[in-house]
Formats: sequence, structure tokens, C-alpha cells
Amino acid sequence: MTDIHRSITAAIKSISEKKNLIFKFDHNFSKAYDLRIDIKGNKVFLPNSLNLKEKIDIKNYRGIADFLALKLKYHNSKIYQKFKPKGVVNLELFDALEETRIITLGSAYMKGIASNLRTRIELFCQKNQFNKIKKRDNSQITQVIKLLSTEYFLEEKLPKNTLSFINLWKPIVIPLIIDNLFEIKKELKDQTKFSEQSLELIKKIKKFCEKKDTDKQKKELKKKETQNKKNEEKELEKTNNSSFFENEFDHEKKYLNQKKELGINKKKLKKKNFLNNSISKINENLKYKIYTNKFDKVIKADKYCKNNELLQLHNQLLKESKDTFLTVKRLAKKLQNKLLVISKSSWNFDLEEGKINNSKLSKIIANNNFKKIYKNFEEKKIKDTIVTLLIDNSGSMRGKPIQTAAICSKIISKILERCLVKVEVLGFTTKEWKGGKSREKWIKNDMPQKPGRLNELMHIIYKAPEDTLKKINHNFALMLKDGLLKENIDGESLLWALSRILKRNEERKILMVISDGAPVDDSTISANSSNYLEKHLKKVIKFIENKTNIEIIAIGIGHNVNKYYKKAVTINDPDQLGGAMIKNFLELFDTKK
Repeated sequence: MTDIHRSITAAIKSISEKKNLIFKFDHNFSKAYDLRIDIKGNKVFLPNSLNLKEKIDIKNYRGIADFLALKLKYHNSKIYQKFKPKGVVNLELFDALEETRIITLGSAYMKGIASNLRTRIELFCQKNQFNKIKKRDNSQITQVIKLLSTEYFLEEKLPKNTLSFINLWKPIVIPLIIDNLFEIKKELKDQTKFSEQSLELIKKIKKFCEKKDTDKQKKELKKKETQNKKNEEKELEKTNNSSFFENEFDHEKKYLNQKKELGINKKKLKKKNFLNNSISKINENLKYKIYTNKFDKVIKADKYCKNNELLQLHNQLLKESKDTFLTVKRLAKKLQNKLLVISKSSWNFDLEEGKINNSKLSKIIANNNFKKIYKNFEEKKIKDTIVTLLIDNSGSMRGKPIQTAAICSKIISKILERCLVKVEVLGFTTKEWKGGKSREKWIKNDMPQKPGRLNELMHIIYKAPEDTLKKINHNFALMLKDGLLKENIDGESLLWALSRILKRNEERKILMVISDGAPVDDSTISANSSNYLEKHLKKVIKFIENKTNIEIIAIGIGHNVNKYYKKAVTINDPDQLGGAMIKNFLELFDTKK
């Protein structure tokens, strides 16, 4: 056995957590993209690596081994056999989705594994020569679903050599399967539910392919009948390219036409990810237009200004908010104690079923009718939860409100983090007052009527869910920076926060919004109706409350937010913010409800 064989076998045993494996290296490894592996009982068959010379081959070989180990770890063959569909294409689609599930779970396991798996994906794309494919065909559907699900689940861009191929299918397939992919992604850790959702997606794809085949046959028949009629032939081709998808994917056409009208070349359009496409669709359904998002910006707090300046702002925050800090910290202990109690396991006694409580046996002797002699161990834990704090960073928040919001979000993030609840803190404002480059572009284009949102968004990530407080301790102080707080476009900011929280795998999702007023952007309001942004906000809130599993709650500082949100609190004094936030979290984590 070679050194590489020893390291591979050791890695597979370690990752899979299966120690009694027997390895056979008897398959030829003729090409770098050869992925032949097999598992029979405790026997593992791998390609022979003796002829590996190139680094890429070795990395791919490790990718093969890593995938095999992850399959042993995450894949249940009994569940697979129970749900696997009949038919070659259906089974190929099912296997492709299951493989993507395993790769996604494995990529989160360790960075080295993720790198090896990424190489494996790249070589798969290289092998299939997707860059040479110029036309759609039903035979490609398995590869399409595999690539799109990989992009969606891993949240990573596909290799460049796939882009031309995948763009042939995206406008057609994305609207068809986006909802299914969203549901499937939620069940990555549960193979049974994942398989059930996968079968629903496969049904859709099957219907799509059958319909497409029927249309293709009709097209060929008509071509034969109209060989001498060139004009009819052209019309037929035009119809065949568009009519079938006209109703279902009309929003994609509208989007492209809108961009055309604005004089933007299709080739220069940014390639949107799945979630952005979904949000674009939401905005379109809500009859909300964006003149251009070319100048919008999402930035991490520590990238907005230099560390020295951030440190100075942090010292300023602590100095100016000393009293608030002590008050909120004291209140936050209630929340911490509550969460610790929830996660504390204990025995329940005096039950009529369960494990026998030996200390109660004497009572049976004294009374034959006595039945409460059992006990049970109750394992309590906080439901797997992600909390997003979305903070209004508009100019009206300047002073006490923004100071309080910064210090409260910092303290509460720390408490939740201690109790193993993931936290994300986001802020929203605009890059400019009364528009910027976006408005300038609109003016240059002769100011078309009802252009939609005209200003440039500025979205700030103060704390990502993976960030520890130690790492980003000073970030919250950025809210005090001069010139940061401008205008607020709440509806789009909510959708941005929604897009981030929906990517998470946590079972429970909570979104808390802190604001001091209605959406305001002078450039947008002056060019559209006066309630344009407010109407959009109301529709977005209604969508989140009724169409998603997100628990959304708002706290209004000196502003009645009850008219927007079903669950909301209005406070008159910024000093009340900490108490209001903690009270709501205590209610949210109340196990007695």
C-alpha cells in the first residue's frame, strides 16, 4: 500500500466514522475525471492511484475519497431504496440531487474537504464540455438540475466553462423549480424529507420534458408540411421558441424587456443567483420597480472604515451609552437565565408510565391502586434558531436612538450567542441623499415616467451568523459614524434580510426590525406616488407574515409600527428599546405557550 493509499484510507475512516472498512484498489484510474467508486457491505472499491502524477489528479482523487466517506456518513441506503423512483431519467435526477445533498453537507464539514469536492465538480464540468453546447435538449436535463442544485445548495458560483450552457436553461428552469429547491434545501439534514421533496421536483421536470417533446414533434410535422413556405417557417420557429413558456415565465421576459428599454445591453446584465431571482419576482408581483440596482452596495461594517476609526467610535459608544449599557446588561440577564433554564434537562416524577422509580415501590405495598411510580428524563433544548436584527440606519435615527440600538444589539447578540442561538445584525440606509448615480442616470435618460426606486441602497452587515462577538466587537459602533445615516427604503431592506435568513438551515427563524419611521427617499417619492415606498413595505410585510415561516416582529421608536406589522411594539423613548427587545425575546422563547 502506497503513502497516498494510507492517507486516503485513514481519511475515509475518520470522516465516515466507520472503522471496520476493507479497501480494494483495483479500478483503473485512466483519467483525472474518472469517478468510479463502489461500496459493498464493509468493502470499499477505489481507483488505483499508482499512475497519478498531476496535482489536479491527486486532488480529484482525494475528492473521490472524501465524497465516498461523506456518503458513508450521511447516506442511508434503506431510505434510498424506499424512495428511489422508477425510470432511468427519474433515477438519474434522484441520484444527482442526493449527491448534491451529500456534497453540501460535506463542504460545511471541513475547508479541505470543500476544496477537494470543488475540484471534483470542476473536472466533472470539464469532462462534459458544457461550454461547447449551444442548444437545449431534453437529454441535458440531469446535468442541468445537478449544476443548478449545486449552485443553489452550496451558494457558490459554478465554473466559468458552464455559464453559457446553464444560461440556456436558467430562464426556463429556474421559475419552474425555485420553490421546490427552496423546500428541498430546508431538508438537507433529513434524507427522508429530502427524498420526498426531490420526488416532487422530479414530477415537475418529467411533465416539463413530456410537454417539450410533444411540442418538438409538432414542430417537425409542421416543418414537413410547410417546406416551401419560408415565412410560415420563420413564424413557426418564433412561436416554438416562446409560446410554450409564455405564461409561466412571463416575468423573465418583462425583466429583460425593462432592461432593454433602459438601454442596457443583455450581455452586461449581472447574473443573478436563485434568491435574487426569487426576490425580483416578488417585487414584480408586488408591482414595485427598481430603476437600476447597478449602484447598490452590501458591505461589512469593518470594511466601511479603518480599524483605528472603528475603535475610536467604539470608545465613544461606550462612553456616551454607559448608563444604557448597565441597564440593558442587567435586563439581559433575565433573558440569559430564561434560555439556560430552557436548555436544562431534568427528571419528571410521579408519572403513570415510564421508568420505574424505586423510591416509590413501598407505596405499592401500602396501596395496590397507587400507579404513579414512574419517572421520565426530559431532555430540554432550545430549538435550532437564527435571529436577525434589522436596524434602521436612517438620518432620523441619529443621536440617542442609534446609540441605543447599537449598544442593545451588541449586548443581546452576546447573550443569545452564549445560549447557542445564532445571531445576525444588519443595517439599512442609502448611499446618497436624494438619489445619486441612479438618479443621474434617470435624468440622462430623459426622466421616464414612474421609474420606481431611484436611490442607491446601502446595506451593512454588522454581524454575520458565523461571526463571534470577539471577532466583530467594534462593528456596532459604526452606526455612530458621521455621514452614514441617510434615507431608508424599508421594503427592499426587509427582502434583503429575508434572502439572507432563508439561506440558513436553522429550524426556527426570527426577524426583529427596529425603526423610527415610515420609508423615506425624496428622489423616489418625487418621481412616483407619495406612498410608493410605504405601499411596497406593507406588501412585503404581508408576504413575509403569510407566505414564509419567518417570525417577524417590529419595534418602533416614536413611530407607530402596528399599522404595518401584526406583531409590533411602539416605544416613545429610546431608553425603552433594550427592555422592549428583551421582553419580546422572553415571549418568543416562552416554552409555556
